[in-house]
Amino acid sequence: MASLRLITTLCLSVFAAAPTMVMANPPQAAEAASLWEQRSVIDDKIVLGRTEKVYFPQVDQLAGVGIPAKIDTGADSTSIHATNIDITARDEVFDGLEGKALLDAIAKEFDALNTTLLRDREDKTDIMVSFDITHPYTGEAIRLTKPLFRLAMIKTRSAEGHLARPVVELDLDIAGRTVRTEVNLADRRRFSYPILIGKTFLRDTAWVDAGFDYLQEQKNAQVIGRKERAEVNGVIMEVSHSLQNRYSILHATNIKVDEKKQQVSFTTQNRTKEQKQMTLPLVKMLKFKDASRPLVYLPVNIGTADNPEEQFDGYVLAYLRDRSKNSSQLRLGREALNKNFVVNLGETYLGKKPLKTLASQLADDTTFMMSPEETIIIDGTAVNAVPSGLIKTPVLNIPALNEHKTEHGRVVQYNVIDAYGVPHSYEKPIKTKVRIGETVRTVVGSEIKLPSSLLLKDIALEANPETENDESLFEVSPSLMHGALLVNTRSTNLLEKQFPTKTGYIESVELEGMRFPAKLDTGADVSSMHATDIETFDKDGKKWVSFTYKNAQGNEQAFTREVIDEMRIRARAGEEPQVRLVVSMRVKLGNIEKDVAVNLRDRSRFEYSMILGQNFLKNDIVVSSDQQFIYTKKAIE
Repeated sequence: MASLRLITTLCLSVFAAAPTMVMANPPQAAEAASLWEQRSVIDDKIVLGRTEKVYFPQVDQLAGVGIPAKIDTGADSTSIHATNIDITARDEVFDGLEGKALLDAIAKEFDALNTTLLRDREDKTDIMVSFDITHPYTGEAIRLTKPLFRLAMIKTRSAEGHLARPVVELDLDIAGRTVRTEVNLADRRRFSYPILIGKTFLRDTAWVDAGFDYLQEQKNAQVIGRKERAEVNGVIMEVSHSLQNRYSILHATNIKVDEKKQQVSFTTQNRTKEQKQMTLPLVKMLKFKDASRPLVYLPVNIGTADNPEEQFDGYVLAYLRDRSKNSSQLRLGREALNKNFVVNLGETYLGKKPLKTLASQLADDTTFMMSPEETIIIDGTAVNAVPSGLIKTPVLNIPALNEHKTEHGRVVQYNVIDAYGVPHSYEKPIKTKVRIGETVRTVVGSEIKLPSSLLLKDIALEANPETENDESLFEVSPSLMHGALLVNTRSTNLLEKQFPTKTGYIESVELEGMRFPAKLDTGADVSSMHATDIETFDKDGKKWVSFTYKNAQGNEQAFTREVIDEMRIRARAGEEPQVRLVVSMRVKLGNIEKDVAVNLRDRSRFEYSMILGQNFLKNDIVVSSDQQFIYTKKAIE
């Protein structure tokens, strides 16, 4: 053991002489740029993220306005938020009917559930649909009138039956691809996004990568610093960012919501006490545990440049609350970052100069980009890692450490819990100590392996006994890198990304020795499987569940699993919210095998006994909405 310590001490003494030694491989910036080029178009189809901006090229009032949409390979129809829907029909059989009664009568007359008679009629002007879509920035109601193309018969979640929705044809554009799309009209106020893109747009047009948000926006994303100044409706605000929270926040007081006019009035104030009264259209009310807060679109400008592409002049979706105790008045959340920006953690106030795009920044081979969640190899151990702009020396958070003196100097012993929960023991010479407030951190030399380089760097150890059973966490600071440290919030584990596997929307999966077809659904956050005979019980102070799985292929198996979560499912109109238990299951799709969270529900009314959602599909998979069994062979039925 003494000789091992001596070898370790002598080897690690190299760090003292060369604390920033870099053994370079091909540049990470070039790898990232190449990976995106490969990912943006595959087999002449564009690759869309799980969310993207949608444009309406035929609606003049919405020219240049990108409306956020969820991209869902599991949805047969495309859906947009519409209000004041009015249907008129010339046929006398529908005289005196309106609203739901008229919809139901049309569905019955044309047998909309079982035939295509409605879609195939020659004169589609015999039934017309008028409806409003709302301009997201001005609140203007834009009235459109289109022929009824067909009815979408939406299967209800909680009971037998279907909901009839009017379908019209509209031109929709995503990433420069314009598609004449069958669109069903619905009240989507309770959903996160006003548009749902389904098979009627995706078919023959796009793959979907559920591991990214706003995938098509990232190449032209603008690079901002960890602190910025922005002009918000004429007032200069201090700007910060959050890598965890979805929505942005604007400092506001005297908030008054007019539900009837769908407007919000409020007062905002900057660091120099300059105040401004604002009235903006209400997007919706966000519900929090302690209150509901209004969500609005803010006009925001960051940067000054003659070239419009070198500054941000657009709108940011934010909710209003008092931030008078915070140093920034506008905090950008992940939704705003995903749509528009990447963050250079080592810089501040980049808006004083023309802003760079991500593509131009990656031309610098010293640039390093990561996501908010990564796994990085430190001294041969895979450790969870996050970026941080608040520290100078990178920090490795560990459960405990023990320092003692040897004949070669003072050393520190500590354990690292890897990303899989396995402990690893280390003993290293202490290089120095750094004090942060009342906290003193021990600094050691470490070997950090990145996709494009091997770094020999100093890192600080921070011990927290309360995290004894938690995985260690490595905080990456800008000083770790020779060049710029960029944070791209559109995905996780960017450093591990490879060329994606192409799959159909139906593939064969393996589960506990069973093999059967499953649906790949990019619109589902969490995977789901059929379960009956669900019974919960306590075991060692934890909640467990027993259930039975069966499918149309003749497989049947009983399971007992620990409950790792409970999901509250948002209801459609006329339905009750549901609570579903979540368990962990080992699922294999071809060569891809993962432990994945799965919610349990009775899926006997659905064709497929299992769906794989975003929590599985984020693993370098792109999904076709119109092809089946691209990656696996069809399971024998």
